[in-house]
Amino acid sequence: MRVHLKSSNGGTLVNYKPAQLDGQLLAQLQQFESDLRKQTSSNIVLIAYQTTAEEADNGAAAGGK
Repeated sequence: MRVHLKSSNGGTLVNYKPAQLDGQLLAQLQQFESDLRKQTSSNIVLIAYQTTAEEADNGAAAGGK
């Protein structure tokens, strides 16, 4: 699964895939999600994405931009 998002200013389309999180990081994300649900009384879901390998390569080629 890949997600295509535009930057907040309507710029370049960026490709993302689900982030590969280890158990500890996943637990931290789930805890933060739980905390937000309690504070807002809303059913909040957090999703972690990372740029695809192609995007990482393109960013390096463009000087990190």
